Amino acid sequence: MASSTSVPVGFHYETKYVVLSYLGLLSQEKPQEQHSLPTQDPSTGSQALDKEVLEKVKAEIEEELKHLDEEISKAFTSTGFDCHTSPVFSPADPETSIEDCLAHLGEKISRELKDPLQKALASLLSKPVTYQEYRERTQEAAALATGWSKVWTSSALL
Repeated sequence: MASSTSVPVGFHYETKYVVLSYLGLLSQEKPQEQHSLPTQDPSTGSQALDKEVLEKVKAEIEEELKHLDEEISKAFTSTGFDCHTSPVFSPADPETSIEDCLAHLGEKISRELKDPLQKALASLLSKPVTYQEYRERTQEAAALATGWSKVWTSSALL
């Protein structure tokens, strides 16, 4: 039997903001060194392509954040959701941004679940990934986690 649970007003906006912020963090990281095969010419321009893709991703994230802001503004009269009262958009400590919180949480999960995450990642990278396979590996890796660590295990595998 399905259960109905109400979510707080603004949950959709906060969740979208958190995901976009997380993706923004990933796009700011330096591309990992890719080991070229001995037959590959390292000067093929893959770094330029990587930089071009990262710039495109960053631009798309910025555009989505603008759309989110517009969506929130348009919906204010019907939802009453105000970014200024949201702990996600306006944290109590301005020095602590959502990005900082996500980075801290990601590092914590990586330390706590190092072996299960590595095992899950190796399994996922060894064959074509399906949703079912990703879900099963995520659940296995999250089996030892609790609280938010359990929730964010799937993001850590991304």
